Amino acid sequence: MEPTYPLTGTQMSTRFSSSRMVPFYFPPSKCALWNPVPIGDYIYLHLNYHRNPKLVVTEKTIRLACRHAKQNKENLPCFLLGSLTVDEDEESVTLTIDRFDPGREVPECLERTPTASLPGDFVIPCKIHTQGLCSREIIVHNADDFNLAFKALQHHVCSKDSLDCGKLLSLRAHITSRESLDTVDFDLDWAAVTLANTFKCTPVKPIPIIPTALARNLSSNLNISQVQGTYKYGYLTMDETRKLLLLLESDPKVYSLPLVGIWLSGIIHIYSPQVWTCCLRYVFSSSIQERVFSESGSFIIVLYSVTHKDPEFYECLPCDGRSPDLRFQLLTSKETLHLFKNVEPSDKNPACFELSAEGQNAEREFFNKVSKNLSIKSMWDLSSPTRDRARFPCIGSAEF
Repeated sequence: MEPTYPLTGTQMSTRFSSSRMVPFYFPPSKCALWNPVPIGDYIYLHLNYHRNPKLVVTEKTIRLACRHAKQNKENLPCFLLGSLTVDEDEESVTLTIDRFDPGREVPECLERTPTASLPGDFVIPCKIHTQGLCSREIIVHNADDFNLAFKALQHHVCSKDSLDCGKLLSLRAHITSRESLDTVDFDLDWAAVTLANTFKCTPVKPIPIIPTALARNLSSNLNISQVQGTYKYGYLTMDETRKLLLLLESDPKVYSLPLVGIWLSGIIHIYSPQVWTCCLRYVFSSSIQERVFSESGSFIIVLYSVTHKDPEFYECLPCDGRSPDLRFQLLTSKETLHLFKNVEPSDKNPACFELSAEGQNAEREFFNKVSKNLSIKSMWDLSSPTRDRARFPCIGSAEF
């Protein structure tokens, strides 16, 4: 028989509005924890599955960056600053770039840093070439840039840091300016590293939820997401009667109980990039001690949508197998802007670009070469054999 997980002392929780403390036990069998029969069409989760990420760049920012580069004979790296937001329809994200930062030297630091970045700023390292056409195709990243991006992405999904969709996109830029009599052309090369891991979500029948104060709040008209003006998420475990217990992300029980999935509130659609971000944290967090998946390798998502009265339930399957590694993807864009010289910049019609995973270029070839030599191990590889077996107790002797 599978071990139970009794809680004592401060770990005891009152499951109903009663003064009697009730010990919490996970189901003795970890098989058939919920009904997996689909009740609707499946959908895939990824940052650019429905629509490519969009860049919106003000003309003033581009002109200022190139003017600074012309005055700077050393051609030092600089920065573009902006903010990343989830689109209103939640099908992708938009990065608005509206500031230039020349950067500064920091003692004992090998690279320049922004001089005036604020919390929440999206920082884009940028190199600028002002001597006309380049003799070769631009490669924005070098090998160290890619490796730093890989490690930063891994750290964000594996750590306890506050989740930020913007930190799952590591972007760099290169600008080449060419002047003629009364016009100036700007070649803009963008290259972003993100995670390639995808999830398949299928709606399933409702699973009973233990009516704790948190569960009642999330079902109310004035829940925590509405009060705080942002989406919220947490984790799911299950009691011996196969009812779901909702846990806050900050609840210490998250790191001691077996978990079966995640809940989210304040989001419209299951395909929101924020749901994808939370799924990555759930699968790859180095702090979670035990994840219990279904026989097919799926976990549960409970979505308290702002457009539905009752919570929605989904079975979520990592598309990369039952022991997924972190995988990386390169998104690129290359466009040329034709502007007039000696004209006041107008920000009424900013330049728009799309970051796409399609097409072959020198940057992508170099990315593939660096990726083949990648030495980062996923948190699944770093787990002990005992913990790996606990994740999939119904799958027999498969190795992960």
